[in-house]
Amino acid sequence: MPAAVRLADHVITVSRHTAQDLVEEMPEAESEVRVVHLGGASLHPAASPESLNLMGIDRPYFLFVGTLEPRKNLYRLLEAYATLPENIKKNTLLVIAGGKGWGGVDVQAVAARLGLSDCIRVVGYVSEASLAVLYAHALFLTMPSLYEGFGLPLLEAMARGTPVLTSDCSSMPEVAGDAGLLVNPRDVGSIANGLLTLIMNEKLRQDLARRAQVNYGGPLSQDNF
Repeated sequence: MPAAVRLADHVITVSRHTAQDLVEEMPEAESEVRVVHLGGASLHPAASPESLNLMGIDRPYFLFVGTLEPRKNLYRLLEAYATLPENIKKNTLLVIAGGKGWGGVDVQAVAARLGLSDCIRVVGYVSEASLAVLYAHALFLTMPSLYEGFGLPLLEAMARGTPVLTSDCSSMPEVAGDAGLLVNPRDVGSIANGLLTLIMNEKLRQDLARRAQVNYGGPLSQDNF
C-alpha cells in the first residue's frame, strides 16, 4: 500500500474519515487524496411483503445488514437488545441479514445464551429483491459497527426512506448525517437506549425517514453529509 500511494497521482477514498486515516498513516499523501463518496445502485423493486413470512418475520422488526464479523459489533447489539423490556422483545424482532465472515461470529449461540432465540431471525445472505423488502418494511436499520470505511447499508436504507441507528465514530456520522440516531458502539447501554428510543418513538422515526429521503435524493457530495 505505501508503494502504491507513493506512485499514485491521486488517491481516492470513499469518506473523509478514511482520508484522515490514510493521511495519519502516510502524511506525504495528503495533497493527493480526494474524497468520492459511494453512491447507491438503482433501487431494486421490493418483493411482495408476503415474502417476509417466508423468512419467519411475523411482527414489526428492526434490521441489521452486513457480514457477520467482529467489527460489526453484533454481540454488543444482542446484549443491548437483551436488556430491553420483555414486551418490547416479544413484539419487535431483530432481523439479521448477511453472510458469514471471519472471526467465528456465532449469532445463534449468543442469542440462545441471552434468551433471545425467539426474538431474532437470522436470514443469512438474501437476494436483492428480498433485501429491498427488508429495508422497505423495517422500523429502522441498526448498524452499531466499531469501524466502517463508508457503511453502504446506511445509504441503502436511506434510499428506502428508512431511518438508521448507527455509531458515533468512524465514517458513520458522515454518511448518516441528520437522518441517523448516533450511539456509542462500545457502550451496551447507549445502544440499548438508542434501540428503545427508535422502537417507541414513531414521530422520531418519521422525522428521520423524511431526512433520509432528502439526504439520498440530492447529489452525493460533501454538502449532503
